[in-house]
Amino acid sequence: MKRIPNRPLPRLAALALCATGLRPDAATAADWVDFSGDISVGANSIQDNAFMSRVDAMLTFTLFDVADSPVAFEFGTFGYYYKGDRPHETYAAFVYDDRFRLGVVKPAYDRVLISPFDFTAASVAETRAEYTRARATTEALRFNSVPVGVSYGDTTGDTSWAVSLLDASDGNFRSAAGSAEWRAQAMTFAAAIEGVWDPKDHFDGINAKIGARWQEGRLEIGAAFLHPDANQRPDAVAFDVNYNVWRDLTLSGFGEVTRDSTTSAYGLAARYDFADRSDVSFAVTDTTTDEEVHFTYTRRY
Repeated sequence: MKRIPNRPLPRLAALALCATGLRPDAATAADWVDFSGDISVGANSIQDNAFMSRVDAMLTFTLFDVADSPVAFEFGTFGYYYKGDRPHETYAAFVYDDRFRLGVVKPAYDRVLISPFDFTAASVAETRAEYTRARATTEALRFNSVPVGVSYGDTTGDTSWAVSLLDASDGNFRSAAGSAEWRAQAMTFAAAIEGVWDPKDHFDGINAKIGARWQEGRLEIGAAFLHPDANQRPDAVAFDVNYNVWRDLTLSGFGEVTRDSTTSAYGLAARYDFADRSDVSFAVTDTTTDEEVHFTYTRRY
């Protein structure tokens, strides 16, 4: 049975909107309001859920400065929306210096090595979220859990990193996560780990992933090893190969191959990029249960 707790987060967003009126300077909205993330809308060949959208976006209001560092409030969501359901997580947190966050924060585990299906086949990505997303995220998607906690992240040179501590009393779990990403010319290396406990501090398992990405000229290749043990999924290897064949047209092959191959998934896609940070893609996917066709429009902010 689904656990459906009360979620008073919109009230927090309303308070933040009111608080922004206290900002002392007369700068334009563009100076103190920021919208970031991506929004996808698309259609697929699933008979009952032919239309699906995916949102991973954050609206940030800068409130005031403390010691020359901004204090802000951010409100956002990550989730999938389709006929009859909308599995999602809502974020609402106070932010100091764009590094320290307190509230319903995005787990550090979700900052790197996201599924290759996310931007081309949302209907597949939603069913496979447990392979690359944190337990804190999948509990919110499946059971409306509200993990509350803190996170801290920073970037130094070519290295970015983050840590988070979350507790979900309604979801009966606690988690600690960390992630890091290092860029070195044509290569990018990334890793993340999440430990999960129940309220009695009994260890429940570890999610972990490590991967690399290489880009040179028109070719880009990514690969990652996934260990979603705390999400009760088998180990998997994720890969994607992308080749820019002509101007803004890119062809891709991608997949997640599980250890026993019974839940593997594969896809092929063609993506055309527009100058306004948007793109359209056409993809075909093959899983152990279905073969699907997908058409997706994505706008990035």
